[in-house]
Amino acid sequence: MPTDRSEPTLPNLICNQAPIEEIQSRIDQVSDIDEADFKGWSGLHWALVRELPEVIKLLLDSGADPNLPTGAGHIPLNIAIRSGQFESTQMLLTAGADFDREDSEGNTPKALAAIWQCRKISKLFSG
Repeated sequence: MPTDRSEPTLPNLICNQAPIEEIQSRIDQVSDIDEADFKGWSGLHWALVRELPEVIKLLLDSGADPNLPTGAGHIPLNIAIRSGQFESTQMLLTAGADFDREDSEGNTPKALAAIWQCRKISKLFSG
């Protein structure tokens, strides 16, 4: 977390859809790429909810944990799948996201893709 309380955290910047240059600058300054806001949401979670593939790639390339759950137990892959984000799902899997991991509701990404009838995403899990 920034030491200067007047500076927004990485999750705040992404939640508010700051310019990519500002997000990159914050990434260069943070000691923990997975820093979370008061809800337990990291920058990666907010980038997924806001559907910002360029920011998702930047965060994953900078070492963001693709398996880190939110404070409520939602996992990044399930956030991407629920909104049909094929490209983001691919990026998360490439970064090492576990498609057999259950979220706080007992859903695996593999099962969610089938339930939500995301055929294109389901194919990513079958090889």
